[in-house]
Amino acid sequence: MTATTGSPVSVDGPHTSAPTFGGLLRAETRRLLARRFTRVTVALALVGYLITVALIWHNHHRVSAHDLAQATVQRDQVIAEITRSIEQDCQQAPSTEPGPVDCGTPPSAEEFPIEQFLRYRPLSPGQLDDYALAVGVATAMLAFLLAGTFIGAEWSTKNLVAWLFWEPRRLRVMAAKLVVLLGCVLAFALLAQAVWLGTGKLLLHYRGLPVSTLGPKAAHFWTHLMQAQLRAALLSLVTALLGFGLASLMRNSAAALGVAFVYFAVVENVVRGLNPNLQPYLITTNIAAWVAEHGITVYGKLAYDPQQGYFTPRPIHISNLHGAVVMLLFAAVVTGAALAVFRRRDLS
Repeated sequence: MTATTGSPVSVDGPHTSAPTFGGLLRAETRRLLARRFTRVTVALALVGYLITVALIWHNHHRVSAHDLAQATVQRDQVIAEITRSIEQDCQQAPSTEPGPVDCGTPPSAEEFPIEQFLRYRPLSPGQLDDYALAVGVATAMLAFLLAGTFIGAEWSTKNLVAWLFWEPRRLRVMAAKLVVLLGCVLAFALLAQAVWLGTGKLLLHYRGLPVSTLGPKAAHFWTHLMQAQLRAALLSLVTALLGFGLASLMRNSAAALGVAFVYFAVVENVVRGLNPNLQPYLITTNIAAWVAEHGITVYGKLAYDPQQGYFTPRPIHISNLHGAVVMLLFAAVVTGAALAVFRRRDLS
């Protein structure tokens, strides 16, 4: 018996060449977009988005220049009263030490947001950033579900076996699935952020405060907002890789969701309780560090502070870069393990 060499052939016939990578991409794109779960997920996401926008519209009211002027006068009166109270207390306080008595610093206008003195509650420009991050987190969760069910359905229905009759090179099959999945997820995440950017501008115009009320931050407000939106959109790529890798390793979508729930709800909380110094290596901590501007600060174990003279939790700053690197390492390990196992083990 002699072995034949050359490129693999298709089941369509002995003279039909194996599909090109572009053909695999087109086939995977049609399969992903034609799935009922994909369509239902997008439809539910759209309905949820419209409901959220309607609630924001209902809970906020536009204020006029007259309302802002009245609120500013009331704020200045409160600041003046607090300042007079501090001065009176300072004059009446007994002096036990030579020199002037330190009675504290009078409050500034930045300590009293103008929204506190408005009769109606308008949408603050700073809230657009929070809502953009919420859109990014929701999109990342949907990306995890979509990725897990995408490959999980292939395993549960044995379609992956049929795929290997058409293209026996396993890594090419998985590469095509990953390229299509990540491309669709990124496009959806960027579209969601673009839609929110336009919606946020409309909400600010009809239900919010002018960007100029932010003071010095107003000049770079839209730039910082779009940077936050980009970080939130890229988060979907990491969660999609995690969902794809877990579901491929366990050959089941429900098992992948169960493992993710146990990790995020149990494992990370146990690790935080046992050793807070390990927080910079947890997924949720690094997700927060990635999406937050300039990262976040968490607190580790108690350490002696010679300046304070007692034990205080040790602050640990986690930058955007640190959060991105750790998340990519988690995604690379899970996805790499799934590809390695899929390449080596037989299919039944």
